[in-house]
Amino acid sequence: MRRLWLLSVCLLVPRDERVEWVEEWEGELAASGWRWVDAFGALPDAWHLRRDGWTMGRMTQDVRHAIKGLWRKPFFTALAGLTLAIGIGANTAIYSVVDSVLLDPLPYPESDRLYTVNHTAPGLGVPILPYSEGMYLMYADALASLDGLAVFQMDNVNLVLGSEPERLSSARVTQRFFDVLGVPPTLGRTFVAGEDREGAEPLAVLGYGLWRQTFGGDPSVVGRTVEMDGVMRRVIGVMPEGFQFPQDAEMWTQLEVDPADADQGSFSYMGIGRLTAGATPEALNQEMDQLLLRFADVNGDDLPRTVLEQGQIRGDAKPLKEMYVEDIRQALWVVLGTVGFVLLIACANVANLFLVRAEARQREQAVRTAMGATRGDMIRHYLTESVTLGLGAGVIGLGLASLGVRGLLAMAPVALPRAAEVGIDGSVLAYTAVISILSGLLFGLFPVFGYANRDLSGALKEGGRSSTTGRGRSRVQSGLVVAQVALALMLLVGSGLMARSFAAIRSVDPGFEEEGRLTFRISLPSAEYPEVEDASAFYRAFRDRLEAEPGVTRAALASSMPLTGSRAQSSFRPDDQPLPEGELGPLVNLHWAGPGYFEAMGIEIVEGRGLGEDDAAGGLRSVVVSERMARQLWPGEGSVLGRRIVGMGDTDESWEIVGVVRDVHFESLSEEPGLMAYFPLVSGDSDAAFAQRALSVVVHGRGDPLALVDGARQALREVDGRLPMVDPRPLARVVSEASAATSFTVVLLGIAASIALLLGAVGIYGVISYVVGRRTQEIGVRMALGAPAGLVLRNVIGQGMALAGTGVVVGLVGAWGASRVLASLLYGVSATDPTTYAVTAGALAFVALVASWLPARRAAGLDPVRALKAE
Repeated sequence: MRRLWLLSVCLLVPRDERVEWVEEWEGELAASGWRWVDAFGALPDAWHLRRDGWTMGRMTQDVRHAIKGLWRKPFFTALAGLTLAIGIGANTAIYSVVDSVLLDPLPYPESDRLYTVNHTAPGLGVPILPYSEGMYLMYADALASLDGLAVFQMDNVNLVLGSEPERLSSARVTQRFFDVLGVPPTLGRTFVAGEDREGAEPLAVLGYGLWRQTFGGDPSVVGRTVEMDGVMRRVIGVMPEGFQFPQDAEMWTQLEVDPADADQGSFSYMGIGRLTAGATPEALNQEMDQLLLRFADVNGDDLPRTVLEQGQIRGDAKPLKEMYVEDIRQALWVVLGTVGFVLLIACANVANLFLVRAEARQREQAVRTAMGATRGDMIRHYLTESVTLGLGAGVIGLGLASLGVRGLLAMAPVALPRAAEVGIDGSVLAYTAVISILSGLLFGLFPVFGYANRDLSGALKEGGRSSTTGRGRSRVQSGLVVAQVALALMLLVGSGLMARSFAAIRSVDPGFEEEGRLTFRISLPSAEYPEVEDASAFYRAFRDRLEAEPGVTRAALASSMPLTGSRAQSSFRPDDQPLPEGELGPLVNLHWAGPGYFEAMGIEIVEGRGLGEDDAAGGLRSVVVSERMARQLWPGEGSVLGRRIVGMGDTDESWEIVGVVRDVHFESLSEEPGLMAYFPLVSGDSDAAFAQRALSVVVHGRGDPLALVDGARQALREVDGRLPMVDPRPLARVVSEASAATSFTVVLLGIAASIALLLGAVGIYGVISYVVGRRTQEIGVRMALGAPAGLVLRNVIGQGMALAGTGVVVGLVGAWGASRVLASLLYGVSATDPTTYAVTAGALAFVALVASWLPARRAAGLDPVRALKAE
């Protein structure tokens, strides 16, 4: 794009100097990294060399005259400039987010070669299927398309430095993780070969923010041993500022893999890789597909070929950036297109203002033409004035955008990727300059074609009532108003559809009670709770201590809370319904819960009972299932209590259903609840039980949930003072944050639609006021001859409503086509919902009626004598 800009600008340079000029500028820009700010410097340089036509001297003179002309009309300049600044500022603010989130490359060397290297299983309804340890070891040795492969797993660590423990977001990574990303540490080193194998010394790499805030930026922290999750880890390095991959990781520890005893069937690790030079993601996917078949042949018990076929499991390499932006991309492009419409409406408004101003300057332009000004001079005069105004509005728009970006980040959902990188940089400045110039050219073209002519008599007659050009100009102004109304209606329809979609999501019953409940997270380090009995004792002691707090009615522990993004799945079938060998049963969401969980969450027990202490103490084989799971596994068979389910590959032991509960929206409010199975916190095979150590806590009390925080923290200190409480918040906030992305889009579209509605109303008001002003004598004559004021009122309002009605019809057609873009973002409402279309069209028509009535009332109140005398 920068080279194309340079080649376009070189057309201003005299022909015999172009080749040398281009070579010089390409060398300068290559040396500076092809920055947009430097590339724009080519324009004044090329104009300086220009010898014919619009030279630098003439341009400077035209700009000076344009500034003087705008200065002499401060009200006009302020109104037009502010209108444009709002449109340009809105576009700049949204573009700054789009640029940082979607367009800028990731801050890693040759980031275009970085890919997520995972699997997909559309046959199982699983978009991303991670790795097992055995699969990772096979890929790391055999994938020729990669220069390096690493896997990671998000984790949390309890850091103990003083009396108050700290909970950190961390990642467990294999040895080549930092090498694949190409990011060296600021201090020390990262992991080397052998340090991700079983039995290696416990090590840690710190994030820059953690190093500065917790360790005071002390360089001597490298080599220091620190207690993390009850394990003494040696700090070996500090990563550079801003590096937080994956997600918001504050530190990194080894992901230890034992090649002699690698897990083959637990798909828990996400992969990243760097493509070799010349390799393609298609070739990488083909390699992965072949290796999957080899893996299935070697590990048929864990992943039979029939499962590969049934699940349509295959390699799925995607650019690493997709991992960040996949969920937000479409919404951001929709919002950018929306504010683009706002800018078009603003340009139409300013174009009308310029047409009115150009009419007042007819005689001035006629005199200029008579004194020898050419048509080209007149065109340059108008365009220079409009572009100067556009650039001035762009400067103001930048100020508005800087404020708008802060507001956007404040409103943005917590999960907005790369939010820390959003700001006004060189590419945003270039974008602002381009849209400012294009806006100036766009609205400046209307007076150019209307008045830049050499017909002196026509120009002098332009002020007459019977002028044909005047009637043509009125048609242009009316057309601009129709366009404004149509664009405004399209934005209103889009905003209305998103608002109804948001309302539909918020009205969804999540399947649990959210009011009066506090939730937070804790984690039990394996080093401090090595045995299942140790974890069980903590569960009981902590729950009992919480329920002893004043105001607490029920407390419970679980593996996670609904709508927090946590997900575990496996395949199950009824034990009395064998499947063909290798075929999978339905995919079930897994959740682990302690006694009292359903009561504390307000989840209705439809049949049977919840999970109790005995379920985690004896046979370890009890399970509670959701209604949907019961219906799907035993359709039409009544009660499922006492029935048993079997997991994939598990034919020796089964789980007995002791209860059925309401369906819960666990993943998303906008998706139907999946099949759900609830297991005790201590679960597993009878000879190999395991305990959940990453826990979410729910506390049900009376009054404000936040009032329970201090008591819950004190209870945790008394049971185990080395465990930090993480992210205490009302459960209602969890539910609201689940629809935060939709809420963000609704707010932005609503703001854009409101601005568009305001500008559309101003456009109608301005044109009708202009028409009333031009028809003052005509209206005076009519009223002098006996025309009643009501008739004048109806005529003027009718003219305004005719424009609005035409715009509404055009806008409805445009909205019908454009709303299809929103279809994938909507929930519970059709993209062509007639109610939304009717309500928004009616609202816009009402606003247009008010905008037409104000000048119509003034026209109906004219004194005929004064109107005729004034004329």
